[in-house]
Amino acid sequence: MAPKARTCRSRVGPNWDHHRPSRCRNSYFFKIILPSTMRNMKLRLPEKFVREYGNKLSSVATLTAPNGGIWQVRLEKANNNIWFCGGWRDFVDYHSINYGYFLVFKYKGNSKFHVLVFDITATEIEYPSNRDKKRQGNLNENEMSTSRELCVKHEVDTELIIIENSPMSSTRRSVLSGGRERALQAARMFKPKNPSFIRVIQAYNLKLSYVYVTTEFAKKYVQRKISVKLQASSGKRWPCQFRFRDGSATPQTIGNGWKSFVRDNGIKVGDVCVFELISRMNVVLKVSIFRMAEYA
Repeated sequence: MAPKARTCRSRVGPNWDHHRPSRCRNSYFFKIILPSTMRNMKLRLPEKFVREYGNKLSSVATLTAPNGGIWQVRLEKANNNIWFCGGWRDFVDYHSINYGYFLVFKYKGNSKFHVLVFDITATEIEYPSNRDKKRQGNLNENEMSTSRELCVKHEVDTELIIIENSPMSSTRRSVLSGGRERALQAARMFKPKNPSFIRVIQAYNLKLSYVYVTTEFAKKYVQRKISVKLQASSGKRWPCQFRFRDGSATPQTIGNGWKSFVRDNGIKVGDVCVFELISRMNVVLKVSIFRMAEYA
């Protein structure tokens, strides 16, 4: 009996062109967003991909999303590992990527990647509208790789929540996911008069008591600021504090005080918060909450 012919697996996702390579190649890979990915705000490329293509990658990668957005992301290399790093956080923030999401990368050569984003229901997200079709991730000297040894923190698969084993029914998960997406769309349609940023609340925001501030917002409006007040729709304010990376003047998260604000305002996983800067001298962020349960 003649041996069976080898076949290539079909591609994932409807947004890429219809060209297929003439033979199977390791030019596709996927990454699941783990808690460590969100905590460290960098994404490690698979070891097999690095072995085959690592020496060909430049210091800056280009990520292209299905909506036409183009992002430049700095690559860090150490101990035979490579990470998406400087600029990666901007890509994550813009697409509201969170813990449990699933990303598929297609390597096009010349340090260029096409990226598809799937949420926790394994459904491709509705990408934000991109009016000018191109958005460059901001890279500066603080985000560039340094020559020093990088501390390798391996992403542990056991951190991942296996959604299929959750006692929640698939129908209930689908309803809640739909509610979150509609809440997110409502938040994006909301047009504050002042500078703002959006956060989709994840489990780690509640358990670890902090929330990320988007890089672009932090650099423009709250450099070197330590104290911040969060204001609810009622007008009541909660004193909080920014947290910084070592040696950085740019706030990374809102930490102290966030736990009280969450508790007192009944914020849940899946809710979407819009943080609007209503005072710059003594920093006050007005928080508009779009509750997932109200959109389910």
